[in-house]
Amino acid sequence: MATPENEGFVRAFARGLAVIEAMGRSGTHTVATVSATTALPRTVVRRILLTLCELGFAVESDERGFRLTPKVLNLGMTYLTSLPFWGHAQRVLENLCTQVKESCALAVFDGEEVVFVLRIPSPKIMSLRLGLGSRLPAYATAPGRALLAFQSEEFLNHYVDGTELGTITARTVDSKAALRSELETVLREGYAWVDGEFDQHVCGLAVPVRDEQNNVVAAISANLLSGDMSQEDAIKTILPALRAAAQQLSGLAPAFLGPSNRPVTRAGSRSAS
Repeated sequence: MATPENEGFVRAFARGLAVIEAMGRSGTHTVATVSATTALPRTVVRRILLTLCELGFAVESDERGFRLTPKVLNLGMTYLTSLPFWGHAQRVLENLCTQVKESCALAVFDGEEVVFVLRIPSPKIMSLRLGLGSRLPAYATAPGRALLAFQSEEFLNHYVDGTELGTITARTVDSKAALRSELETVLREGYAWVDGEFDQHVCGLAVPVRDEQNNVVAAISANLLSGDMSQEDAIKTILPALRAAAQQLSGLAPAFLGPSNRPVTRAGSRSAS
């Protein structure tokens, strides 16, 4: 395995990826801001930015900074088209969105956040600018909890102890004990329901998706306007469709989608069926 301590690790390549990742965040990106984000020397950051511009992955902006170009999407699309699973998942998600008439997404865990790897939006929800690649705090969202609840105790201890649970809205669960309780409920019931904790106007329902080894590696979710439907009605009308969609993907989802440091996945009472 390549690590920073052996010859298999290409430091310049790693630095370039760090700069691209830093520029994916909102705001104006200058040599100084990217240097602060990546903890790389400004001279190194400048050389990388000029290289990205030369290759067409970045350009200098009018604000005397830099921005990524659409060419960088090629890197992500290579990932999304590398397996037949993605085409199947896209069709499943489109059918689900048509059936429930709500925004639907497929999310995976990355660091302390969940990332949308597929999303079909609904015109009902306009308050969030979410799409492919959007990152959300795992602890305050339905797909995040659907992913977290089925990981091992070792993984959960690492996540809960190392994550700052900030108050995003007045409803956000911001204590570790309360989060643990919520995750136990998700594990027991086999689904996650979160109402107004990330956006006070939006609620979400999510279920886990498993790989061929029965490990939870992704979550499929539906979002709706808070107040449009009660939790009981959502469980009655939307949850069966979500579970059916997850069943179509489970066993096909590639294992590499799962958290890289997941030792073992917890079974759960209903989810293992």
